[in-house]
Amino acid sequence: MVLKNSYRAFRALIVVAHIASPFAGVHSAFAATPPAAHAKSGPMISKALDALLLPINKGVIKKFKLDKGAHGVLVLSVKPGGVADKQGIKPGDVLAEVQGHKIHKPIDVDVAVRRQLKAGHSDTSFSVARGGAVVAVAATITLESYNEAIAVSEVSSWETDTTVSSSSYEEYVSSESTEIETAEESEEATVEEDLTQDESADTDSSDDADDSSDDSSDDSGDEGDGD
Repeated sequence: MVLKNSYRAFRALIVVAHIASPFAGVHSAFAATPPAAHAKSGPMISKALDALLLPINKGVIKKFKLDKGAHGVLVLSVKPGGVADKQGIKPGDVLAEVQGHKIHKPIDVDVAVRRQLKAGHSDTSFSVARGGAVVAVAATITLESYNEAIAVSEVSSWETDTTVSSSSYEEYVSSESTEIETAEESEEATVEEDLTQDESADTDSSDDADDSSDDSSDDSGDEGDGD
């Protein structure tokens, strides 16, 4: 009975979250979602954490009995022996903040970690909501572990939340493998785009500082001429 209820709860979650999932015998219960909307609400493999992350919405909050004000991303599963597993981040955790910044979608996690790595830092801090409390997790993530390839085919065997039966989780990953793989392929481009924007912003700030310095020098020279 517990297994059956877990299966129903997980299936209902996917419906509410607007993630098309063709479980056997219930194809007609799931309406196809537009590609853009699907991409925004779908799961993503975090290269930084070796975890499958799911955006939080009202349906996720209800089905996983999260606090009504919960925000961030849900850790749906973690790779055994992977980064999240080693750093104490567990299935069912809600990642609320990374490096003091709120997490709104899965890609935010990897962008923040990649930014840290680019700056030469392997330590990244997370605020994790777990069991009604907020836990601070100081994770050590290396560039080597970040760059390790993850096969979508292995995700179905990862450790998942205890409220989800292993069979329903495996079926879900199987049905969403294309979506997960697409997200994985676009992740690197998205991260690099954000880092490029950071560099542009830094360059603009540097130019402004140089201009300000030049203006100050000019003003100083004019005052000297006046004397």
